[in-house]
Amino acid sequence: MGEREPRRTPIFFMSVIIFMLIMSLAALLLAIEAYLVQGKLEIINIILSASALFLATYMFIQIRRRSISLGFETLKVSTIIQCLKCDYRNVREFEKGDYILRDAGSCPKCGGTLIIHSIFRESKEKD
Repeated sequence: MGEREPRRTPIFFMSVIIFMLIMSLAALLLAIEAYLVQGKLEIINIILSASALFLATYMFIQIRRRSISLGFETLKVSTIIQCLKCDYRNVREFEKGDYILRDAGSCPKCGGTLIIHSIFRESKEKD
């Protein structure tokens, strides 16, 4: 399995966040300037622009952080192939498109029909 590739942030998403930061900061400054120059307090504009500024900052911080490992590990999924005529069985890794009772070819032992008998995952037991 090995190491994970570093997570890359899409440029478009980052540019939208930065644009949102700039626009909300500009709106907040305009609302404050309107209060200082005209003496008119537009509380809704201040609240909306401040909340957009905080939201954009939060999104920027979250996207730049490393992803938190939740402790999930990928489990190995196996498929058991069994002959309908003889006692031949084969265990192999799961492949996309596998489902139970699917025809899996002919038996190398007797030439009978092979079917997917079961699909299961293997989990490691904790010490």
